[in-house]
Amino acid sequence: MTFVTRILGGRRSESTGVRQQHATATHLKELFLLMQRYIREDEDIDRSGGGVYSPGLRDNAQDARNALFNQLKQIPGKEAYVALAEIAAQHPNASSRPWLASHARSKAEQDADLTPWSPAQVRDFHEHLDRTPTNHRELADLAIMRLLDLRDDLENGDDSVAKVLQRVQEETEMRNYLAHELRGKAQGRYTITQEEEFADDKRPDLRFHGAGFDAPVPAELKLAERWTGPGLFERLENQLSGDYLRDNRSASGIFALVNRTKGRRWQLPSGALVGFDGLLEALRAHWKSIANQHPHVDNITVIGINLSNRFV
Repeated sequence: MTFVTRILGGRRSESTGVRQQHATATHLKELFLLMQRYIREDEDIDRSGGGVYSPGLRDNAQDARNALFNQLKQIPGKEAYVALAEIAAQHPNASSRPWLASHARSKAEQDADLTPWSPAQVRDFHEHLDRTPTNHRELADLAIMRLLDLRDDLENGDDSVAKVLQRVQEETEMRNYLAHELRGKAQGRYTITQEEEFADDKRPDLRFHGAGFDAPVPAELKLAERWTGPGLFERLENQLSGDYLRDNRSASGIFALVNRTKGRRWQLPSGALVGFDGLLEALRAHWKSIANQHPHVDNITVIGINLSNRFV
């Protein structure tokens, strides 16, 4: 009890230290669960309606324990949400778990709210039916929309060059084409680089860069017919979320697959054989199943471009 009150202070005292290294989502979660073992909620002192009193160590300890949880709720981002969800699942008092889970849901809803548009963005959208991104999340949304537009052009457009792309031999050639098309759709709202070298020699295929802020969005490209199912699952988890999104400026990434072979099937890690659409759904489901293991990554969007649709 003395330990937690020294860190956070009691009802009428301030924290005695200036160090705040513990004030991360992971550390606050561990401290809160640890304090629940020694400062049990069912033993809390209820002073309501009891008149004047002088708080003792137990009063200060239970307040400090609760302050850990309140401090965690104030931290923005996915890591705090994951920590709250884990508290709800691991809390020793089963009757408290639904209440704690509601706080995790509220955190997710709060973080999902979009940043209010500036007057310049409203005017930009009115004039061009588009807006210039001002942060990482908006840049990721725009990059996804541009790739979806390109997919529609290739799969359904009257002037599709899908037949030309059938002759592409290497992923680098396909990457050059996609970068060229996406750059042509930028309208000054982003720039694209290819194979930027990181400090550990890793090179993402594409990175979208916004104007006026430093928070790039990496995109990894694969020619799907040249990969096995397990190989694509491994690349999604280890290459994109494990390597290219380690940068604390980037929390969203894109996994783009291009398929050119009609009737191609992939074996999933479960052993099932699926077509291209089934592969995409399985990759999306896999990311959802492992998302909490990557609290620094907000989202990975899997986009498939099926050029074989042009040759039915």
